[in-house]
Amino acid sequence: MKKLIIDTDCGIDDAIAIMMAISRKDVDVVGITTVSGNTYVDQVTDNVLRLLSYFGRKDIPVFKGASVPLIQKLSRGEKIHGENGLGGVLLPETDKKEEAIRAPDAIFKLAKENEGLIVITLGPLTNIAIAISLYPELKNLIKEIVSMGGALERGNVTRFAEFNFYQDPEAVQFVINSGIPMTVVPWDPIANSMFLENELKGFVDESSSAGKLLLDLVQTPMNFIEKFYGVRGVVFPDPMTVAYVLDERVGKNVILGDIRMELNYTTLRGASILVEGERMRIITEINKSAFRELLEKTLINLKGGERK
Repeated sequence: MKKLIIDTDCGIDDAIAIMMAISRKDVDVVGITTVSGNTYVDQVTDNVLRLLSYFGRKDIPVFKGASVPLIQKLSRGEKIHGENGLGGVLLPETDKKEEAIRAPDAIFKLAKENEGLIVITLGPLTNIAIAISLYPELKNLIKEIVSMGGALERGNVTRFAEFNFYQDPEAVQFVINSGIPMTVVPWDPIANSMFLENELKGFVDESSSAGKLLLDLVQTPMNFIEKFYGVRGVVFPDPMTVAYVLDERVGKNVILGDIRMELNYTTLRGASILVEGERMRIITEINKSAFRELLEKTLINLKGGERK
């Protein structure tokens, strides 16, 4: 059984990624840690608590993490994810609470308790960098870090930079330097794997709570994409990252390489520069049909409550 920590700035696609992970009986999500990114960390934490409760997974502990990047000012993704991070979708209130200890300490504690732990990062890497700085022995405890982040050719927040890595590039470089095995799922192959609205409606059951939630969640990013590109479609960065961990077939093409973060305050800041080396696995092409298969199974497996 795969043991996972999911580190998230829970926006729309993060929520769907979490749904994929918690729907599996062969996966043990031992904890979810939260970080500012798509929205503020307090809202992120609330989103995760409500989502887990909605799908009957109050057993998964949630740990609040970093409120700001290591150095630069926080900027949010409200144009894509809305003010509450979930595109205005309101999940029922919950009595589930965050845990008392903070995310970096929780990462160390859970890594000691769970051999072969995989850490999936769906937002800025601030919590991971802080945890490694506080507990250097994590290098020997974490099996792998799998990150949704970076862009090899084109960014989504600047011409050169992808949102997650752009938010805290110093943290990314620190994590890269740690030597913990890494896999990176960059923006480029994800952007090439868009789902059109009609395509989604062809296999998502709107009568199920999970299916309706997914379709409701993607409306805000679809509106954004339609405004700029003239088509109603959506991409799934974080779900595709989790899907790769669940089934490596999702990574249709994988290369060995290395990334150096651009840290200077120029138009290149936050860019992930591909350099010579074999430090990490980098996904360069997504198997869209394999991902769709996993997404369909997620919606079949999940049962949710009633949503207002």
